[in-house]
Amino acid sequence: MKHLFIVLALVLGVTTGATAQESRTLDQVLQLAFANSAELAAAERSVAAQEALIASQYSLEDPMVGVSSLDRGNVTKYGVISQRLRFPVKYYLQGKAQRSRASSSSSMWAMKKYSLRKQVVSLYFSIFSTQKIIQLTKANMDAVREFARVAEKKYAAGRTSQSDSMKAHFEQTRLELDLLRLQQKENSLQQQLKAVVGDPAMGSLDLANLELAPPVFQLSRMAEGGDSSSHSTSPELQVQAARLEAAKWKSQLAAWEFAPDIQLQYQTRIEGNPQDSEIYSISLSVPLFFWKKSAEASAASAEKAAEEYRLTDATNRVVTRSKDLQGQVQLGEKTLKIYQTSLIPQAQGAYNSSRASYRANKTSFLDLLDSERSLYQVKTDYYRSLEQFVASLADLEATLGKSLSNLGDVK
Repeated sequence: MKHLFIVLALVLGVTTGATAQESRTLDQVLQLAFANSAELAAAERSVAAQEALIASQYSLEDPMVGVSSLDRGNVTKYGVISQRLRFPVKYYLQGKAQRSRASSSSSMWAMKKYSLRKQVVSLYFSIFSTQKIIQLTKANMDAVREFARVAEKKYAAGRTSQSDSMKAHFEQTRLELDLLRLQQKENSLQQQLKAVVGDPAMGSLDLANLELAPPVFQLSRMAEGGDSSSHSTSPELQVQAARLEAAKWKSQLAAWEFAPDIQLQYQTRIEGNPQDSEIYSISLSVPLFFWKKSAEASAASAEKAAEEYRLTDATNRVVTRSKDLQGQVQLGEKTLKIYQTSLIPQAQGAYNSSRASYRANKTSFLDLLDSERSLYQVKTDYYRSLEQFVASLADLEATLGKSLSNLGDVK
């Protein structure tokens, strides 16, 4: 029985450890986020609601049925049915306005999907970069411990002063403080990702043992479809353009409200004389109280002008932001290549040389410590640059509403 408990404890321990840390790909996390997002689900239902309303704008109102009595010496009772008809153009304009509102809702849904994708991608690479920096910090602490041991041996042999050992211990303490801060940052990022994904029970990501290459920025995709400006696909601009279109249709509808509505009525005898009595009537509305419709038309025209200004403002913001982000992405791409091909190899070579020279007592401990710090700084700066590059790239894709990299498309 005792052995059974031990086996169960080991199994539970292994299971807990496996679920506490997960190594998911970016695509897997994105799929989970899209499936769990309540905000996306609400936006999708909103699109369905707006599309369902389109048919209602082309439909007639319910007919009226009733009974009337006519006294001409002989009382005659009639069954009455009447139907109100708006001027035909009004149905067309109502339907067009509702289609534009549905289009705006659909673009808003797309904007939310790209926004969610941006958050997930940025957090995923932030966690990766932070875990890599934690890994580098721990490796650096091991190297500094080795420096301290070498310094202590040299001090015992009378080949150097005790200050070298003290400097090594100071550097180690500084790295321990950095490690605590990094671990706190990583934990915060993990919690943010769980909230964005919508799965609080999801295990923390373990990406430290992965080697994620920088995403490939495909500049040619920005001008696909013959649109050199590439801003027509921006979800934000599509939302504003659809709202402007709806305002235009509504403004036209307000002007057509002066056109008369029609009332059709049919009455047939149900009791009394004469036997074959039927009455047909048609009525037209008269815009007698025209100031009401004039005010509504003025309001609709002003709202259309407001939407035009909003679209202009949104266009200026999107153009400016996309140019700024494109510059950041291109700079980030070049920066990462410089780190990979020049800075990291040079810093590694300088560190290896200083380490060998210090062992041979050909250089000072300060030179060794300086080369160690330089290598550590260069490597950590690389991962921070990668984090910033991915964040700018994901932001650019969300701004333009299209995939410009191998990070994956939005379905």
